[in-house]
Amino acid sequence: MPVPAIVWGVLELIALAITVHELGELAEELYEGVEKYGKDIGKAKEEVRKVIQSIQDEIAQKIEEKEEVAILLALEAADPQGQNTRKAAGRGATDATINAAIEQKIPFRDAITQVCAAADRMPVLSLRKKKGVSIKDLPRAKREIIEELLSMSVEQLTDVELEEFFVIRLKQLAVNLLFEFVDECLSWASPLKCEVNFGPPPSFDDHPVEGATKLQRLGKINPFYPSPFQYRKGSIAADLMISEYRHQRPDKGNIFAIVEIKFAGDRIEAAQFVAYNQMLRRAATVKTERAAIRFQNKPVNSGGRLSLFRYPEDIAVHGKKEPDTPSEHEKKEEPKQQKSEKSSGRSRHSRKRGI
Repeated sequence: MPVPAIVWGVLELIALAITVHELGELAEELYEGVEKYGKDIGKAKEEVRKVIQSIQDEIAQKIEEKEEVAILLALEAADPQGQNTRKAAGRGATDATINAAIEQKIPFRDAITQVCAAADRMPVLSLRKKKGVSIKDLPRAKREIIEELLSMSVEQLTDVELEEFFVIRLKQLAVNLLFEFVDECLSWASPLKCEVNFGPPPSFDDHPVEGATKLQRLGKINPFYPSPFQYRKGSIAADLMISEYRHQRPDKGNIFAIVEIKFAGDRIEAAQFVAYNQMLRRAATVKTERAAIRFQNKPVNSGGRLSLFRYPEDIAVHGKKEPDTPSEHEKKEEPKQQKSEKSSGRSRHSRKRGI
């Protein structure tokens, strides 16, 4: 089935977000390699088109015929986890809360794998930061473009290793745009919703919607920034939410699973997952209040699953060779990272989550 013409504009938005040099002179002033980057983007667009089509077909086939929670449970049971996922190992697997999230089975691991693979292949690595040029040296208008694209302020970026962080953020942005594109292809009824925001505790207010199931987006360059609760301390932005019922509002009472996606180089911190669990406990209360009939009138004991999807460690594996992991590389880089954190007192990758 061909992709509807009405949504091809989203692909152009992806290209705009990924090719930062198209935002006027911005990248020319910050980065080298823009000319090569410009030539590569044509290849990236074609790859996105192919991947989007395959993801759309796969998800559409599953959810058109299998919408009920029982089917999601069946897909979850058949989750094609690899060895490092079934028994948490490798990057970040040092905490019981994080390990449980790694090992958590989820539906649609294949689709999530394809989206992350597409984002990972985007040719952002051809950009290199120019020596002696800082984001603070740019005119205010251009600094604001960077802030919106990376969802961070100049002050937050001061102690960040900008080149590596920039690549991670662009990959995450590409993942969000791809999932949003699939959602639009399915008339905003995809069970996979990206960048779902919840307000601060204890209420964890739900992400505003337009119509029944379309999440409200406020940004212009980056549609996901600012988020609805951007300036409320303690708010949470879930990379991916899998809905129990795709034709109903994606809110706390409709969570099947929360999936946090981490590319190589991104930080994995237990505090983030503690906050998610707190929100899911509130979600369980909401589900209890909505349930017309409950077994022995007992409360709902879970607001949803919590999963950590590390790319490439947690990709779908179907009887093939396990994915290579960056563990050896990380071991070599770890002393440098620790030294950097000690000297600055801050993480080199400030997080978008308000926790």
